Amino acid sequence: MAKTLYLSLTGMTEPLGRSQVLEYLMDLSKENAIYLLSFERENDLKNVDEIQALIKDQNIQWHYLTYSNKYGVFSTLWQLVQAIRLGSKTIHEHSIDIVHARSMIPATIGLVLKKLYGVKLLFDIRGFAIDEKVDTGRLQRSSLLYKLLKRLDDHLYKVSDHIVTLTHTAKEILHQSLDIPKEKITVIPTCASKELFKLLNEDEKRVFKSTLGYAEKDKIVVHTGTVSGWYDFEAEVRLVKAMINQDEDVRFLVLNKNEHPFVEKILEKYSLERERVKVASCSFNEMYKYLNIADASLFFIKPSFSKQASAPTKFAENVVCRLPSVTNSGVGDMGFYLEQYKVGMAVDLDTLDANLEKVAADVIGLMKSGAVDEDDFS
Repeated sequence: MAKTLYLSLTGMTEPLGRSQVLEYLMDLSKENAIYLLSFERENDLKNVDEIQALIKDQNIQWHYLTYSNKYGVFSTLWQLVQAIRLGSKTIHEHSIDIVHARSMIPATIGLVLKKLYGVKLLFDIRGFAIDEKVDTGRLQRSSLLYKLLKRLDDHLYKVSDHIVTLTHTAKEILHQSLDIPKEKITVIPTCASKELFKLLNEDEKRVFKSTLGYAEKDKIVVHTGTVSGWYDFEAEVRLVKAMINQDEDVRFLVLNKNEHPFVEKILEKYSLERERVKVASCSFNEMYKYLNIADASLFFIKPSFSKQASAPTKFAENVVCRLPSVTNSGVGDMGFYLEQYKVGMAVDLDTLDANLEKVAADVIGLMKSGAVDEDDFS
């Protein structure tokens, strides 16, 4: 039985950590001993007991540090020291074989542990981290800091014993730009648990839809999660408005926790009829119900170089719930999946406004066609 120290900057008390880390580890712990070290956000610590209850009967030992960015780089350095100290203790006490590092900062911790104790390092990249900072304007490509971080990032790729990436596009980029052998890279797209993202029967869908105040004829376009940052929410709203102009039964459902004022501002900017829009929050455990009653999931992500290594979590969740995704090309392998498996449609954001009426009609047609057949989602 392999013993793995799993390092995650994403907290288990966050929906993303629950979906994209803990669900995997609970399955892997059936045949492996997992020692999990994560960074939890202070606002999410109220969920610690829930996570501890989930793993109580699993072969997982969980320790966490409270994430802080209060003092910028000094906070990061202090947390690195704490994590290296706790990781060292875990390796000593449990004879760890592998350090599985989820993203760049954990991989940096893993590199130190590898040099100190000779453990294997698995670098699980979640995107091109340094290039993401450039694309968002947080780092200048000409700066010394960028050059130093980029050198560290490239070094992590080269010295890791194996790399996991989310997309085939990223695998090819790493092979071409850094001469990383392809056999050293495994592609594992984001996934979703069928136990969490369940299918409702038609009666259950009808009841839940009615409970939310929808009529049976309403066609629901849903956006789940963040609306700012990488997301082009304004383009989504423009498309939904064009759809409503063509079909008065179209409804827009925005499920989001912390950005309601921003959502309301954009809805007002484009004069979207409020009686056709719901802005709400829901728990991670309830998300599947909303995906079951929706007719299309809409999310536009601003294309960039760094996004070639991204695989949206919500796409996997949509697939499990047989909900078609309407998203844009130029992000990871999305274009391939949408074309190959017929699980939605890809939109060109550069030409969206010029073809708004046609795209709106195409999405309405997709919604009217109903859920994609199970065979298409296999």
